[in-house]
Amino acid sequence: MAERETPGAGTPPDELGRTVAALRRAARADPGRYLPRLGYTLLRFGSLLATEPGRMAESVDVLGEAAEVYRRLSGEHLPGLGIALQRQALGLGALGRHKEGLGAAREAVEVWRGLAAEGVEGSRAELAGALLVLGGRLAETGRHHEALDRIHEAVETRRLLVDRADGTGRTELASALQELGVKLGEMGRQEEALVPLRASVAAYRETAGTAGGREVGDLGGHAVAAFATGRTLLGLGRTDEARPYFAEAAALHTEITAREPAATAFLDHLFALHGHRLTYEGGIAAWTRTPDGTTSSDRPEDGPATSGGPEAPDRPDATPLARTGTTTWTGTSAWTGASAEDGASAWTEAAARAGAAAWTGAAAGDETAARTEASASTVPTASAEEGPATSGPAEPAAPGRGGPTPPGPAASAASDQGDSTTPGPAGPALFERIDRLNARGLALADSGRPGLAVEPLTEALALGRTAAVGTGAAGAVSLARTLHHLAFARAWSGRRTEALEAVDEAVHLCRRHLVDAPETVRPLLADATDSLGSRLAVLGRHRDAVAPATESAALFRQLAHADPAAYRDELARVLNNLSIRLCDADRHAEALAATEESLEIQRSLHREDPAAHLPGLVHALANLALRLARLDRHDEVAAPTAEAVRHLRHLDRIHPNNDVAALAESLAWLGGYLRRHGHRDTARDTERAAGELRRRAPEPGR
Repeated sequence: MAERETPGAGTPPDELGRTVAALRRAARADPGRYLPRLGYTLLRFGSLLATEPGRMAESVDVLGEAAEVYRRLSGEHLPGLGIALQRQALGLGALGRHKEGLGAAREAVEVWRGLAAEGVEGSRAELAGALLVLGGRLAETGRHHEALDRIHEAVETRRLLVDRADGTGRTELASALQELGVKLGEMGRQEEALVPLRASVAAYRETAGTAGGREVGDLGGHAVAAFATGRTLLGLGRTDEARPYFAEAAALHTEITAREPAATAFLDHLFALHGHRLTYEGGIAAWTRTPDGTTSSDRPEDGPATSGGPEAPDRPDATPLARTGTTTWTGTSAWTGASAEDGASAWTEAAARAGAAAWTGAAAGDETAARTEASASTVPTASAEEGPATSGPAEPAAPGRGGPTPPGPAASAASDQGDSTTPGPAGPALFERIDRLNARGLALADSGRPGLAVEPLTEALALGRTAAVGTGAAGAVSLARTLHHLAFARAWSGRRTEALEAVDEAVHLCRRHLVDAPETVRPLLADATDSLGSRLAVLGRHRDAVAPATESAALFRQLAHADPAAYRDELARVLNNLSIRLCDADRHAEALAATEESLEIQRSLHREDPAAHLPGLVHALANLALRLARLDRHDEVAAPTAEAVRHLRHLDRIHPNNDVAALAESLAWLGGYLRRHGHRDTARDTERAAGELRRRAPEPGR
C-alpha cells in the first residue's frame, strides 16, 4: 500500500471502506507497520456505518474486527480496544443481541478499569461511560440490580471528575444522574428516582450560562431529564409539581426547534412513546382516546385544557430506543479520530434515524459524544412475600383480553386444511396461516392441553420469523404475538426457562416497534411485560420481576384511561400481579397500595357483571388479606378473607388457566394465620374453603 494519509473527516463510507480493504492487505504483509492504522480506520469506519440507515449490523462486525486488531496490538493501544468494545456493545444492544452486547460491555469496562488504575489520562471518564453502557446491557438481560450498581458507580465517578472551578464535566454528570433516575424508576423506586432526576435537571440548568451557549445535544439531554422528572411526579400523583418540569421540557423543545429543527424529531417521538405531545400553545399534554375513537389531549400537564391540535402520530418514522435516559460516553479524539463529521457522534441509532444526530454534540477535537436511549416506561415493578402467601391469577385466561392478544381476523376461519402448504413470500396468505396456527395452539392451551399447544405455536414462530423480514411493524407485531402465545404454552407445560426466553424476545420486539404502530403494539406490550414479570418470578428472580410488572401496570393505565370499558379489568388484573411481585421483593406497603387499587376496580366490575368478574374479586380479596397480614395488621385480615370465602361458594367453573393452586395455598396460609390470632371461626371456614378448592382445582401445568 502506498504511503498516504488515512482519509479525513467527512469521508464517505464507501471510500473509507476501500481504505480499510487496502489496509487489510498491507497489514497482512507488514503487520508491525500497518496494524495500528488499520485498527484506527476500522474504528472510524464502524462508527460511521452506525449512522447509516440499515447498516448497524455491518458496523458491529467492523467494530468487532477493530477490537481484534487492538487485542493483537495491546500495550499503548488498549484505549482503542476499550472504545471499539464500548461502541460494539452499543450497536449489539440496538440490534437486540443482548448477550453478545453484555460480553463486549463487560470487557470494555475491564479495559478501562485497568487503564484507570495505571493513571492513563482520560481513562476515568471513559470508564464512567463504559459503566453506563454495561448498565444498559445488564438491564436488557433482566439483571436490573447489577445494572443499578454499575450506574451508581458511573455517577460517582463522574461526580469526582467535575471541575468545581469551571464546571467542566457537569453535563456528563447530569446525563449519568438522569440514567440513574430512569433506572430507579424502571425498578419501581419512583420516590428514589426523583432525587437523581431533579439533580440532573439542576446540573443541566447550571450549564445554561456557559460561554458561547449550550450545544443542541445538551439542550436535548436537559429536555429529556425534565420530561422524565415530570412523568415520574405525574406517576406519583403529584401533578402540580410535574407541571413546571413539563413546561421546562416544552421550552427547551422550542429552543432546539429554533436552532436545529431536525433534532426535535427525537423529542417528539419520546413524548409520543409515553403518550404525550407538544401542543400548539407550546406545552406538553397527554393523548387520550375519546368514545368516538378520535384522539384528543384532555389531560394537559402544563396548564389549562387544550383543544384541537394535530392528530396523534399513528406511525412515526423513527424506531424507539430501548430506555428513557441519556447515556453519555466519552471517546478521546486522539485515540479514535472520531469527530461529529465522521459519524462517531451518532451512536444513538434511533436518534440518528429520527434526524437527531446533532444531539450527540461531539465536535472535532471534543472528547465526548452522547448516546440517548428511550424506554417504553419509567414506571416501577413487582414484589411478593414469603411462603404460600401469594394469590393469583398470575396469568390470565387464554385467549382473549387479559390473556395473550388474540390472533387477527384470519383466525376466525381457522382450519387444519392448507397448513401443510409451503409458505411463499410474506403476504396475506402467510399471515393467515400464522393466525390459524396461533388459534389452534391457543385453543389447545385453553382446553388444558398446553403441551400439545407448543407444536403449532412453534411452527407459527418459524413462519413468523420469515414473515417478519421486510414487512416492518406488521411482521414484527405478528412475530411478537406468536412469541407471547408460545411463552404461555411453554409456561403452562412446565418449560419455564424457554417460556422466559420467548416472552423476553416478544417484549423487546414490542418496545422496538411501539412508536411505529402504537395502537396495535401498546396492548400487546402491556400483556407481554406482565407475562415477563410472572416468568421471572416463577424462576425465583423476584426483584427483577418488579420492573416489567410495573411497566405493564403503567401501560394498562394509559389504555384504561383511553378506553375504560375495554381495559379496566386488565388494569385490575395486572395491579393484582404487581402487588404479588412487590410483595415477593419485600416492598409490602407498595404491594398493599397496588392490591387496594386492584380491589376497588374489581368491586366495580363485579357490580356490573358478577359472574364474569367473580374470580378476579376473590383473588384481590385474598391478596388484600395477605398484604395486611404482612404488615402485621392482624385485626383487619379476617374481613377480606371471610368475604373471599363467601364468594368462592358461588364460583361454579374454574378455568384451567386460573391460578387456583396459588389461591388455595394462600387461603390455607390465611387460615393458619387467623387461627393463631384468635379468629377461630373464620379460620375454620377458610381452611375448609382451601381444601375444597384443592379438590376442584385443575392441574395448572406451570
